[in-house]
Amino acid sequence: MTQPDHQRIAVIGGGVAAHSALKAFLAAAGDTVGSTTVDIFTREAHRPYRRPSVNKDILIDGKGAEDVALPGAVFDGSDNIDVSLHLSSDVTAVDTTDRTLTVNGEQYSWDQLIFATGASPRHLDTPWLDGRNVHYIRTPEHSTSLRESLTALTSGDNVVIVGAGILGLEAAAAAASLTEATVTVLEAQDDICRRILPAAAAGWLRDKHTAHSIDIRCGLSDDELSATVAELDPAVVVVSVGLDRDISLARSAGLDVGRGIVIDEYGRTSVPGVWAAGDCVEIHAEDGTVTLPEDEGSARLLGGIVGLTMAGQETDRFLLSPPKGWSRQYGLMLNLLGATGRPVQSGQPGPSSHPSDHELVLTSDEDELVVFSLESRSGGESVVSGITTVGRSPIVRKAKNALGMTLNEVESEFFTDETLIPSST
Repeated sequence: MTQPDHQRIAVIGGGVAAHSALKAFLAAAGDTVGSTTVDIFTREAHRPYRRPSVNKDILIDGKGAEDVALPGAVFDGSDNIDVSLHLSSDVTAVDTTDRTLTVNGEQYSWDQLIFATGASPRHLDTPWLDGRNVHYIRTPEHSTSLRESLTALTSGDNVVIVGAGILGLEAAAAAASLTEATVTVLEAQDDICRRILPAAAAGWLRDKHTAHSIDIRCGLSDDELSATVAELDPAVVVVSVGLDRDISLARSAGLDVGRGIVIDEYGRTSVPGVWAAGDCVEIHAEDGTVTLPEDEGSARLLGGIVGLTMAGQETDRFLLSPPKGWSRQYGLMLNLLGATGRPVQSGQPGPSSHPSDHELVLTSDEDELVVFSLESRSGGESVVSGITTVGRSPIVRKAKNALGMTLNEVESEFFTDETLIPSST
């Protein structure tokens, strides 16, 4: 790819995807690109930070935004690349014909543009939350505010978490560690973490919460949710029911959008010279697969692919790499690799690609867990599509390498007389 003598790159969003794109572009560009200016616009008042740390370090451990910030060296640019980070800057319009964007009433020109607008917590607009102390978790300010509310509670108070996904359960674990109040988790699905965990891992995690006196109630209708909230009369409510991708700006700019900004496996949108990465995207692969990534690892990986491709470097397609995730609860690290989730009750798969068909439990005890999620392929062969682990023993480390193994290979390598456990779908 021939680079112009001078180019202007604009990035909308200041999260992990934006940081990774800039880092990869700087590393790949070197002397191969001419003079370049990069303007990064973010609504937030902080430089890019690790999104999972909002729950894990700020809410649970009481750290600040500066403690979880990503390395700032990338914003120094290089000899031929000048980088400007614009904090508290809300882009209100993008013109893909004139190649301009408007922020705080001022226009900026661009030659290449990256949408890294991320996602926002899905809000519940329901009468049974009216007038209550409702919190959502996405930013450092969210976690700091929730932490202050939780630490002010007493043993006679109730905390309600609406949503039993990973983030909701992290909030429940944090509440249990920060207050003596009673903590109750409410979930509409028939089990916790259906989109992200196999059944055996969900049961293991639920037992952990039960051991810490967390009351988890699943399979609730809207009327039952309303009645339960009224009965408990919580002093604090935390809502964690998913994300809405921030695509309104991309839609108004004329980009193809679905549930996210439509891109290919290299981050290219429907408009030449316009890219997208992070939680805002909907990836359409060559084989027709549509993926909606929602994890930091995917944001980092896709951002890096965009940065490399913009610099004219060849790189692997996004979907060649399996999604990764992690969660720290009660001092234990839960690690996810590949497609570990199950279908939700509507029958739609979770964001981690195809749901698994069945699972094998290698080990499950108080502080160690290995669950293989398997997917049936053409011809009836089952292949490990996801791995859920807790612990760092030799067998756990070995199990992390089993992705892609056939069922026969897994049984030969790891099992003697263990039984195949069907997933509860």
